[in-house]
Amino acid sequence: MLKPREYSFTEKLDMFRFNRVRTWLWLIFLSTAISFSTVYAESLYGTAADPFEADRVGLTREWIIQLPFDSDRYRLNQIDAGRWMVVAQSEDGIVHAVRTGSGDMTQPGSPPPGILLWSVPLGLPKDSLQSAGIDRDLVTINRDMNTFGIDSRTGSIFWKRRLPAPSSSGSFPVGDWVYVPLWDKTMYRLPVNPYRSPTNSDEEEGTNAKKSSSSKTNLDPVRIKAHGLIEQQPLLFGEGVIWCTENGRLTALEPAEEGWERHEFFLRDNPNGPVAVRGTVVFAATEKGELARFEDASGGLRLTWRYLLETSLHPNQTRPQLLVNDETLLVSLGEEGIAAHNASNGERLWKTPLQADFLACIGSHLWCYDTQNRITALRLSDGIEDAWLCPGPFTIPVTNLSSERIILASPRGLLASLRPRVVAGEDSAIRPSAPSSDKKTMPSIAEKNTSPEAPEKKPSVQESEKMSGEKPKQEKKDEPFNFFGN
Repeated sequence: MLKPREYSFTEKLDMFRFNRVRTWLWLIFLSTAISFSTVYAESLYGTAADPFEADRVGLTREWIIQLPFDSDRYRLNQIDAGRWMVVAQSEDGIVHAVRTGSGDMTQPGSPPPGILLWSVPLGLPKDSLQSAGIDRDLVTINRDMNTFGIDSRTGSIFWKRRLPAPSSSGSFPVGDWVYVPLWDKTMYRLPVNPYRSPTNSDEEEGTNAKKSSSSKTNLDPVRIKAHGLIEQQPLLFGEGVIWCTENGRLTALEPAEEGWERHEFFLRDNPNGPVAVRGTVVFAATEKGELARFEDASGGLRLTWRYLLETSLHPNQTRPQLLVNDETLLVSLGEEGIAAHNASNGERLWKTPLQADFLACIGSHLWCYDTQNRITALRLSDGIEDAWLCPGPFTIPVTNLSSERIILASPRGLLASLRPRVVAGEDSAIRPSAPSSDKKTMPSIAEKNTSPEAPEKKPSVQESEKMSGEKPKQEKKDEPFNFFGN
């Protein structure tokens, strides 16, 4: 009969010590795991991404997502908000696309808002990053001496083009063409789909490209003389494109019955930051403190009015200094604060000493990120500060000109979206804006982003517009993009 082994006193003491060490290790592991979850919960508590804080100021947290990249070694650097998606670029060379809740793609069967559409590595880490060009079917990214065309739905690289010179600003797709500003003071035009069947109307007049009767030349890249360095990303201007050089030359290219028409206007001073465009109306500010409005007219751009801002603006700001909301033009005056002007005649409406970066216009308020590390809402009617939010980790200001949503971004890759809260029979603190009456030259953001999106038991912004007597614009059915033109 086997007898159980009898352990000595020393062996029993060693086993006791081993069990005690193992118990302590488990306790340390559990406490660390609990502390990590607590830190994550507290990082959003009381911030703008806290649903209770957003609800307090009349907003709703639409979605929140963590982008997949090495946030311990790299940081999120460039974020661009478009009508259909938010494109974020991290310092490790990865480009991320997150679905937004506005635009034509908001239809049954489409990806829900806040979902990560794709992440694509482009270029080397620590490369200089420029603004992304966002269209419904294509996203353009500049990397070093190359421009990439990315399928906006799948993230696959559709084409890659070597540039003849380094890009001076972000590229932008307009219609069938992609426009890339170059350091050699030219605008490089590329086809959105180089595999489509070219047409005779694609030839452009007024360029330094050689014309040919061959249909293949219609899809060849074209270098357009800009007569100055282009430091701003091109913008949509009606059905064409517009850009501004560092010496103040506005250039607009518009489709005509035969080819293209090129119109120019000289500001007689260096521009101060990017111009603002709404439809076929252009607003520009100069370094000497002059504000001007231009309209598209027969024969070229026509100056509507000029207004003296009574202060010289900070030159070459990286953020947009002009923001148009219906009939209100908002101007950032740097250390002088923020001013609002009537977009029709340039008359000043109000001025506030608050120094801030523009985020978005939601309803009757301008939301901005001020120098006191607060997200502040200003009433568009009088400029009075009406609401505040704590940004918390979301310290990257993102200007959203495409929809009535605040895009929050943190350097470690956390993205969130705040939209207006609309509840039937409730007087919300922040109301969604109504459509603008001037639809011909300055369509409102609400009209441009009308979609069939609606919560389950809450009326959408478009339903509230219906109750005000305005019928929303019917959007066309979202069809898959045919890259090969079959």
